[in-house]
Parts: sequence; C-alpha cells; structure tokens
Amino acid sequence: MTTGASASHEKTDTEVPGPLKKNLDWYIANQADLSAKYNGRILLIADQKPVAAFDSMDEACVTALKSCAPGNFTLQPCSPDSDSHTSTLYSPFYSAMIYSATTPDAPQPRAR
Repeated sequence: MTTGASASHEKTDTEVPGPLKKNLDWYIANQADLSAKYNGRILLIADQKPVAAFDSMDEACVTALKSCAPGNFTLQPCSPDSDSHTSTLYSPFYSAMIYSATTPDAPQPRAR
C-alpha cells in the first residue's frame, strides 16, 4: 500500500511537463559536479544546460523570463542535497511580481 506522501509525490512526477522533466533529470544526473561549482546559487537551466547562476531567485526569474520561453527553463537551487530538487513551489504573488518587473506599465502587486 502506498502512503499519502508517496502517492502525492508519484502524482507530481507524472505531471511535470517534458522540457522541465528533462532539465530536472539532467540536474540530478549532474548534481555532484554542479554543486561543486555552484553550491548555494540558483541555476537557470534550459535544454539540459546551465545558462547562468544567480545569487537570488528574483534575479534568476527576471533573467529567465527575458531570455527563455516560459515552460522551457528551470530555476534550480543548487546544492549537493537531494532536498534541493524534491519540492516545487508555486506562488501567484511571485508570478505577479515577475510580470510587473518584466512588463512596462504593469500594475504593481501588493503583499497581503
């Protein structure tokens, strides 16, 4: 019998879009080498290659949205730990913040 946490994790794995799954698989396969070079930084990964490394998620996200097609890149916190690739976070506020940062004349989001 599968536990609730395992079932949830299995479901998430099947919902990862193709390009993102390829980037994640590539990151996991190369994690040791990447973390030796980029530990503690945020990697922008596209087409199974590191495009750039950043000190903040904000900077990484703004750059990714300006230089990569949505749904074709991964922003990956780089660490030798397996925990670095086991969670996916979604934030409507963060999406609105990035939209406003990259779109001229966009309304500015407010935190609640």
